[in-house]
Amino acid sequence: MDELLPGVAHRFCVRHLYNNFKKKFPGKKLKELMWKAANATYVNAWHREMQEIKTINIEAFKYLIKIPPRHWSKSYFTPEAKCDTLVNNMSEAFNSVIVGARAKPIVTMLEEIRVYMMERWETNRQKIGRYVESILPNIKKKLERETSFSNNWMVRPAGYELFEVRHISANGDQFSVSLGTKECSCRKWMLTGLPCRHAIACMREMEIDPSQYVPDYFRKETYEACYQPMIYPTNGQNLWVSVGFTDLQPPPIKRQPGRPKKKRNKEPDELKKDDGNMKRDFHGIVCGNCKRPGHNKQTCKQPPPPPQAPPASTQPP
Repeated sequence: MDELLPGVAHRFCVRHLYNNFKKKFPGKKLKELMWKAANATYVNAWHREMQEIKTINIEAFKYLIKIPPRHWSKSYFTPEAKCDTLVNNMSEAFNSVIVGARAKPIVTMLEEIRVYMMERWETNRQKIGRYVESILPNIKKKLERETSFSNNWMVRPAGYELFEVRHISANGDQFSVSLGTKECSCRKWMLTGLPCRHAIACMREMEIDPSQYVPDYFRKETYEACYQPMIYPTNGQNLWVSVGFTDLQPPPIKRQPGRPKKKRNKEPDELKKDDGNMKRDFHGIVCGNCKRPGHNKQTCKQPPPPPQAPPASTQPP
């Protein structure tokens, strides 16, 4: 990545990192601490969570500390991208859409992807055309959520749009905010581009609408500009121009045995369909022959148990 895209921030998907981590260090507590360390927006919070992991399991701490935190923790992310996403759900969602197209020949696959993108862009153009507000709906929800948490912070002005913000519980959380440079020491404002709860508390103190600090790339005009280019329709094969050369034939394909696989293998602790289904990760499989977990009676390699004698009768003759 450094050779292909020098200077570009390279991040890992924390969900995939945890899938490898839990194979060696399972447990709900370690899972919570790892995700807290990944979601920490400033360095001191990351160190605090890592020390907690070190206290519980020193080997788990050594495993995580070998991974550069700039790849998986928000506390070390650069603020240029204005994105604090920790997972690759965007690519996973697109990959799930083209599952059917991937199994087809290359030209058919590309045509189906092109038609999907053409229709998707037009749908987005129509949706944003009916939207009447300036700030995009998901951005508006995030801003309202941060605003609801701003009531728990006390603001102390220092002058020149500088403020000191402290939590009302006196738990030690205290940050400095600069409305002029659009910065907060919690770093969330710089990472996402949206005002954090500390900055909104300062705006409320000065009677300023937080929506004024929402950048242009989170507004309707920028969204419309993204989908303004058009993917034009094309003609079918009957209208293609003949080039006078022999048609290229696909290479011979050796069909593999079994039904072609399209769905990925899901992890045992992934989301259940409903609350009535049990996760194999917690309840597991227990062999009815040797009573050991991890396999069933059909695949058991232990000899079957000897037949038990019927219980003696206790009735008098």
